Amino acid sequence: MKNITLIVCILINLLSVHLHAQTPTKINIQEIRIIEEEETPILIASNSKPQRLEHQKSVYVDNSGTYVNKSLPLFLSFSTSKDSNAEHYQLNESEEIKPNEALYLDTEGPNYIRSKWAVDPETKEYILPKREVKYEVIADSKAPVSKISFDGTRLYDNGVEAFYGKNLMMHLVANDTYSGVKNIYYSLDGENFHEYEYSVSLAEEGQHIIYYYAADNVGNPEEVRTSTFKIDLTAPNSMANWKGLVFNENIVSPYATVRLQSEDVMSGVDHIEFSYDNSAYQEYTYQPISLKDLKDGEHEIHYKGFDLVNNEEVEKTLSFYVDKIAPEISHEIIGDQYVDENIRYISPRTTFSISSTDNKAGVKQVLYSPNGGANYTPYTGTAFTLKNELGAHHISYKASDNVNNMTVVKTIEGTETLFMDNVPPSSSYEFIGEQFEHRDTLFITSKTQIKLTSLDSHSKVKDTFFAINGESNKTYSGAFTADDEGDQTLTFHAVDNVNNEESENEVKFFVDNEGPEVHANMSIEPIGKHGEFDVYPAFTKVYLGATDTHVGTKEIKYSINGGPMNLYSSGSNLDISEKEHLKKDQHYEIKVVAYDNLGNESKKTIEFYVGQH
Repeated sequence: MKNITLIVCILINLLSVHLHAQTPTKINIQEIRIIEEEETPILIASNSKPQRLEHQKSVYVDNSGTYVNKSLPLFLSFSTSKDSNAEHYQLNESEEIKPNEALYLDTEGPNYIRSKWAVDPETKEYILPKREVKYEVIADSKAPVSKISFDGTRLYDNGVEAFYGKNLMMHLVANDTYSGVKNIYYSLDGENFHEYEYSVSLAEEGQHIIYYYAADNVGNPEEVRTSTFKIDLTAPNSMANWKGLVFNENIVSPYATVRLQSEDVMSGVDHIEFSYDNSAYQEYTYQPISLKDLKDGEHEIHYKGFDLVNNEEVEKTLSFYVDKIAPEISHEIIGDQYVDENIRYISPRTTFSISSTDNKAGVKQVLYSPNGGANYTPYTGTAFTLKNELGAHHISYKASDNVNNMTVVKTIEGTETLFMDNVPPSSSYEFIGEQFEHRDTLFITSKTQIKLTSLDSHSKVKDTFFAINGESNKTYSGAFTADDEGDQTLTFHAVDNVNNEESENEVKFFVDNEGPEVHANMSIEPIGKHGEFDVYPAFTKVYLGATDTHVGTKEIKYSINGGPMNLYSSGSNLDISEKEHLKKDQHYEIKVVAYDNLGNESKKTIEFYVGQH
């Protein structure tokens, strides 16, 4: 075998396109010069799916070897000098290859041009032990395989769509078996393909499609791959809804509850968090939020939603006032009332009013029930009365505010007994002292006492009033007399302690303060004068009598010359001289006292002189 240096030049011609030269690289023990021409890729815009770039099939040489696109033809020649200007010679034709015909590599991967035995360049003898000389060329027809990945945010994939959140980064990588990856290309939403250099930040919300592929160093482009996804940058929108009693938008019952709900237009709601006042956040379990453990007063519930790609809603606040305090209620008894021991007496005229105040929500209604009934009547603000029935009564009442805080039931009577007294007193009169009745007329004197007596079975008598002959009423304080003579009319009535007033009573009577008129008759006319006195004979008889205008004379008494009083026989007209004969030549003084049937008396003195005959 001749000791010559074989320089193999691989000439590549693809569709009349010349290749740019690249730096020669040693492959095994031979030096190979490859000339390759590379054109700048043209980006083709597309309104929808972008068109993949044109990639020329080529040869690629690096330190690891020589790679040729498997579809390219190879033309083999040799030179006896390394000089680039040295003459090249065609190989002898064979049955398989004619001169100037292209050679196509049949095997993916390493292919070899062989010399049977290796020769020592100096001795030109076989190198022992003998070994084959192989000139390797690697055929590459397989495109790279690229992969896309995302990070920087959370992924949610519902099996139909993929969603990413904020700070999304896209990464592309590719692997190639032989010649290696030359470039990776990508297009966002149908724009022209860009050469991928480093991770790409994706920050525009909405649906996106990434087109991408890789090409190797010998012009094998991958089929375009796609990745469709949505970027969700918008947090959910959460709402708080009340269930239960709410007054004036933010005053709530302790039994009201809060329900939270959230909507998200893209990836969907993951969860909601909330906190009371300044407490730590907790996850909402979609059960009503109870307020019953909160104190009366101002409170806040803070809440926010999170979607499935971790977009966090700006905190929202629900401000409200928990009203746990029932109204305060009180009552007033207006008008007639009187307390005796543990009984409060009232009259049919007595009214009852109820007042109520509330610390926050305001009073909604006041209810009352007379006589302890189960049915309550709304109190309208106007004082009410009880049914006019004698006996004990019971009034219960209560109030609620606008969030239904209800007071405990109170009673107007409290610890007392509420007693309706609708019966007036009953009064009577009594005359104490001289009195005489004649022909339906009662006669008394101004010394006769008039006593009034009033009785009341319940609240007792408060006052008794009387008047005589239409004068102004006087309050009775004890027995009294009627001083004026003549016909009298007494009116009187009593009032009890709840102002039940008795009907006017009337009694007529006649006041008689005059005694009878005394009469003295002599049986003979006087026979002369003895000084200032008439003179009568000794046989003269004296007759006494008395006349009373109204009640009649009851009795007459007399005394003679200062002697004891003697009863003059009423109606018999006896001569007082029958008792004792008159004496001659003597002065007589007879004192007469007449009494009527009321004890009124009148007096008369009779003086005369008895002569000697």
